[in-house]
Amino acid sequence: MTDPMLSLLIMSGVRGDPRRYRTFHLYEQACLAGLNCQLSHVTDDKLQNKAQSADIVILHRAYFTDQIAWLEKEAHRKGGLLIQDIDDLVFEPDVFQYINSPDFADPNRSSLYQEEMRMYRKTMELCDAVTTSTGFLAERIRQLGNPVWVHRNAFSLEMLDRSEKAHKSKKGMDERVVIGYASGTATHNQDFAQIKPALITILRNFPNVELWLVGPLDPGKAWGSMGDRVHKFKKVPWRNLPEIQAQFDINLAPVRTDNPFGESKSEIKYVESALVRVPTVASPSDAFKVAIRHADNGFLATSTKEWEYILEELICEPGLRRKVGEAAFEDVIQRYHPLVRAKQLVETLSAMIGQVINLPVKNLDEDIDKLGSTQSYWSSAQAEKSPSLYQMGRYTLRNRGFNVLLKQIRVYFRRLVAPIVPYRRIS
Repeated sequence: MTDPMLSLLIMSGVRGDPRRYRTFHLYEQACLAGLNCQLSHVTDDKLQNKAQSADIVILHRAYFTDQIAWLEKEAHRKGGLLIQDIDDLVFEPDVFQYINSPDFADPNRSSLYQEEMRMYRKTMELCDAVTTSTGFLAERIRQLGNPVWVHRNAFSLEMLDRSEKAHKSKKGMDERVVIGYASGTATHNQDFAQIKPALITILRNFPNVELWLVGPLDPGKAWGSMGDRVHKFKKVPWRNLPEIQAQFDINLAPVRTDNPFGESKSEIKYVESALVRVPTVASPSDAFKVAIRHADNGFLATSTKEWEYILEELICEPGLRRKVGEAAFEDVIQRYHPLVRAKQLVETLSAMIGQVINLPVKNLDEDIDKLGSTQSYWSSAQAEKSPSLYQMGRYTLRNRGFNVLLKQIRVYFRRLVAPIVPYRRIS
């Protein structure tokens, strides 16, 4: 593959936060590096034209279809590179049993998800290389025989800007201490359940402590008279999340480390919290052990007693909270800033193609000296507007047929009525 000048196409097969972290943020990093880059989605009507002008195509969570088969042939016809990006353990069907999602009680949802896991695996088999978000995932992929590189999740410049504003607008100190946990999906119920006994003890012993839960998390019962200090917030758009997280005094990031699906998760909860200078207490998963230096820029806790001890220490010592929160902020600026990731992206792509990628315009080492600044940024707001549900449905109809589309429609409406007619609880 010749260099001048490499063209990169980054695309996703999903919507939501995984797409944002793995394609929108990657696109920003590529642009900061000075790479010639395009952003797309599998539903894009102009995708084939974009692919024909790209030397490297990165497919994020794009399960196998005839379109993916065409992309593989086109990339290899012109000596290009096809890369799959995976940020969850969604390519091993045997792992399905470990995913504790309430809506898998719906047989349509369950069967579709397992079929997609097999299709992600098929895409992986077509690709020349894989990028992923954690060392744990990289090792699982390596065992399948695929060349793999870790490119960790990071924040965007817009996230940094909004987090800075949220931090500066944080309300004055009072006697209240807020312990917070933000979850994106109900699959985190089992993660939260393992620290619930510690939280009950903490609330019982410290009447000034409140527990804020953001997202579709079920805190369960057994809170007793302390229930009025357990506050639930609906999942909010990501741009509003820093405003809530900035009100936390302590951030929780529990993970079931005996569950491979949980172990595969990235350290993004630490990163988001660090941007608003709030210290995190996390389980010692693969990703959190990479991110957190215990008692320096965060805390790692395994047993109920450890969770209780660390939380009690942070509740009683506001100075410690501020010190660790500031250390966490400095850490993510130095290690997770988009400019740092941009340099790593160029290094990774250079390793993949076997030659150094020349960047005649950008000098990333000089830019990295300006890491703390919240310079002007590219906003993903416009890109987030598509694809619509209609576009996703049309793509399914074209590539997977009417029966699959009908299942997806049933799943969609079942989710709509779930607040009224809940899914049966999965043990």
